[in-house]
Amino acid sequence: MRIKILKKILPSSYTLNTANKPMHAGEIYHLWESLTASHQLINALETFQMNTDDKEMHTLIQAFADRMRNQRIPKLEGLLKDAGFTVPPRSATKTFQGKPGIGNETKVSDEEIIRIMFNLSKALINLDGRAIATVITEDSIRELFIELVEQDMKGHDYIITFGRSRQAFNQPPLSVSEPKGPTIGDAYWLWAEMEFYRNSSIILLESYLNNTNDKELKKLLEHGLYKIAYPQLNKLEQTLKAAGFTVPPRPVTRMHQRPAGIIGQIVLSDSEVTSVIITASQFLLNQHIRAFTATYNDDYRAIFRRFIVEEKDNIKRLTRLGKIRNLMLPPPHVTSKRG
Repeated sequence: MRIKILKKILPSSYTLNTANKPMHAGEIYHLWESLTASHQLINALETFQMNTDDKEMHTLIQAFADRMRNQRIPKLEGLLKDAGFTVPPRSATKTFQGKPGIGNETKVSDEEIIRIMFNLSKALINLDGRAIATVITEDSIRELFIELVEQDMKGHDYIITFGRSRQAFNQPPLSVSEPKGPTIGDAYWLWAEMEFYRNSSIILLESYLNNTNDKELKKLLEHGLYKIAYPQLNKLEQTLKAAGFTVPPRPVTRMHQRPAGIIGQIVLSDSEVTSVIITASQFLLNQHIRAFTATYNDDYRAIFRRFIVEEKDNIKRLTRLGKIRNLMLPPPHVTSKRG
């Protein structure tokens, strides 16, 4: 049963061809980082597998290692090879180096292995997520990283479910008296997300809306403000209030304080506005991912998961307009030495 669940985490492989359009330095960097991190994670997983003789643990670890080796790595290698780069060799499996449960002189308990897998999973989601707004050469490359993040989150959910069944986690203390209330970590991330929207995201979006007369750009900014920022802020405030926290009043709106196209003494170009908003969206995506990976609470994780989906869709919209209007300044395009 667990194998069937894990098979749904990473779908079947596919190939992408970007040989005709060089990727820029940032795209190559993130592909390389994700590939080498995958190799390192497999090495760690197989080391843990050789430190336990628990059959359920073997099933969990082997499934994750096999799927990474057979699904994730070929996609990353394929993109780099298409661009003419020589990929690093794969490490030999460690499962033939001894008997399960022997490992090495330092014995790692099953609970410790689960906690380490949990933290490695957190690192992997953050690694893949930070690449999404960087990719502008080919939409298919961004879609790969979006798919990897979705796979990472499913795997992370499963590790939490499995770890709970083994009572493996040392969760932070509760921030309120209710047994099912938020931990101090949950409270922090809910509050941090709320404060960023209140004091940065919404203020910036409203200010930039007053700075431009461009109808297409205004439409995207309004979508970010009224379809993402305000609804997410409402959800965060409601969640905090439901947990018994007092939410401070919101800052005054900046809308309609000046005629459209005038923000103050300094006027920003549409290209500058687009670049700032994409950067802010990537920062927000990183924030959502960090919040998602920090909580053990299924309800809070569902909130942050939805925020992640909405933010990556917003990045796709912004990038599409930026490419059509030539509003973006990508890093230098690179090729391999052989290219």
